[in-house]
This record gives sequence, structure tokens and C-alpha cells, in this order.
Amino acid sequence: MAANDKVLTVLDPALNMARQSLYRFAAMLLLDPKCDSWEHLHALRSDPILTEASAFVAQRPQAKPEELGLGERPLEDLVPQHVFERLPDSSQALNEEYENTFGLLVSNACPPYETEYIDGKLTFQRSNALADVSGFYRAFGLTISRQHPERHDHIVLELEFMAFLLGLERRAVEEGASSSSEKAAVCRDAQQKFFEEHLVWWVPAFSRLLAREDQGGFYEAVAHYLAALIPAERALLGVEIAARPCEPSPLERPEECEGCLLASQ
Repeated sequence: MAANDKVLTVLDPALNMARQSLYRFAAMLLLDPKCDSWEHLHALRSDPILTEASAFVAQRPQAKPEELGLGERPLEDLVPQHVFERLPDSSQALNEEYENTFGLLVSNACPPYETEYIDGKLTFQRSNALADVSGFYRAFGLTISRQHPERHDHIVLELEFMAFLLGLERRAVEEGASSSSEKAAVCRDAQQKFFEEHLVWWVPAFSRLLAREDQGGFYEAVAHYLAALIPAERALLGVEIAARPCEPSPLERPEECEGCLLASQ
């Protein structure tokens, strides 16, 4: 953790709620449109809460990073309206753009899965990372919906988990019990650890690739918004810039190997 006297150590209810709104919004932006995300986003266009929450976070001194890492963007890009301006006119149009951007299978260009950014040769490290993500979810009593099954390291689930931790921290304080401060501290520590270990190191790279894959489109705007949220959270949680850049490293599949002996057998 970075040595920073601006790092949050006690609950700021207004900032907590604003951050939770931004995480939920970011997750909704990247949700598969088949899960009715367009309808929710269309309804949010006229809701001032997101604009107010983004501005509230961006204006807080604690949210201003000392410098930006590779793929991160300034807080001036933390503007929901820039995303809404590019929202397609219908659910079908959004679904088409989603499939064109991410593909029907795991995208090699901008995969939305954390472990795809770990060297494909390091299968043990990939397994450990996925198990660690799952362990975080289980520790807080969460399971993946059977209605919409997804790999635990998907960007949407990781963003939703951060939103969940923020809400849990606030509720712990509101309970007013003698153990509330301890529960809140556990939630805050989990936010910092999960963000540092499972978001900050790969999401800027994902955002950069996503913007390149859908230049001028809706998901470029989404990428810019997400890339501005990461440094703000990094500053608030006292997390340093990722040590080195990363890029997708998809596993080699036999059917994709030209001239491979295993593929021909």
C-alpha cells in the first residue's frame, strides 16, 4: 500500500455511496445486453444521481492520484454523459456492438477476464488467481447466479463485488453495534486487497484494448470511463500503479494451431 495520508481510514457515507454507484454503473456498462442492460442504461440517462456521484468523487482531493499509470485516464473523463451520448438506440443495436467487440467466444483482442492477462504458460498461477477471486466471493457469502453463469474473474463480477463491499461497509456502520467498526474495517481491508490484487493491474490494459477495438463507438466511451475510475479508486485506497504493463495471453487451443501435430491427430 502506498504511504498516503489522504487514504480513507474511516467511512465517509456520501463518498461511499458515490463510489458504489460508480462501480455498479461500470458493471452495467459491460454487462451482456442479453441481460437487459440497455433498458437499465436507457432509464439511467435522465437520472442525475450518476452525474452527481461522478462529479462528487472527481472533486474529492483524496481521489486525485499523484500520477497516472499506463492505460489510466484523468478524472476529467469520469463523466457518465460521455457514455450515454454513444449509447445505441436499441437493445438489439447494443447487442450487435457488444458481439462485434467481444465476439461470441472469449475475445483475444480485449478479453474481459482477469486471468486472460496472466501468461498463458503459467497455468498454475492462473488457477491460483481464479481460486483467490472465488475465495473472496465465498468469504462474503456470495455465489454466481445460476441464471447467468459466468467465470468468476469476469470484469462485471469483479466490479459488482467492489460495489457489494462498499454497501456492506456502510451497513456495518449503520448497525451501530459494538462490533460495527470491526466489520467495517474488514470490508475496507477487503476492498483494498481485492482492488490491488484483482483489478488495478489488468483493468487499465483491458480498457485500452477495449477502446481500440471499438474506436468511436459505445465501448470506447465505456473504456475511457472505466480507465478514469481506476486511478480515482487507486488514490482512495492507497494502491500504487501496477508494476509493469500487461496484455492478454490466451491459451493455445489445438483447433487454432496450423500445422500442429496434436491438431491433426
